[in-house]
Amino acid sequence: MPYFVLAISLAMALAMLVCQTVQPARAEYERTHPPLILPASPEATTFYVEFRAREEADGFGHSYVTLGSIDTSGGMHQTVVVGFLPKSADDDRWSKVGLPVMGLVGATQSDFARRPRIRFRVVISRTQYFRVLQEIRNLRRTWTTYQLLLRNCNSFAGQIAVTIGLQAPMLTAQYPVRYMSELLVLNSP
Repeated sequence: MPYFVLAISLAMALAMLVCQTVQPARAEYERTHPPLILPASPEATTFYVEFRAREEADGFGHSYVTLGSIDTSGGMHQTVVVGFLPKSADDDRWSKVGLPVMGLVGATQSDFARRPRIRFRVVISRTQYFRVLQEIRNLRRTWTTYQLLLRNCNSFAGQIAVTIGLQAPMLTAQYPVRYMSELLVLNSP
């Protein structure tokens, strides 16, 4: 009998949590677009990957990655902006209670317009740059399910970090700014 009571109590608590947490899709949900991927300049001499995270006033925040090149005159050219997000407003709403939803490797307008709270830039080789581009293409094909606790924007950034030989924090189910801070600490000399 005690297990039955415990199971009923847990079910009721979960139902209350879902009812309190899940709100109707809001108009301010940002649509996810395919990632920005521009060709690198043939004059590029150096390449970089930058890991970014920002806070959101009404959410968990978001981590994402940019890539770019530096030409012979020192000019920086951002060539890629990409992250991993729920695919639609409904997916975003349900993902916040931990349900698996449709995910998309892409970018939002805020990835371009909002200033990240933390940035961590790493200089990489031309070979590593093209390896990361290939990994992004692979993840676009294979990462179709977003799970807040298992496969989220932090795990996407961590996968890119591992691709270039960096260490990534094991716990991805945390606020993106905190995750990026740990990524920076793990990979600082």
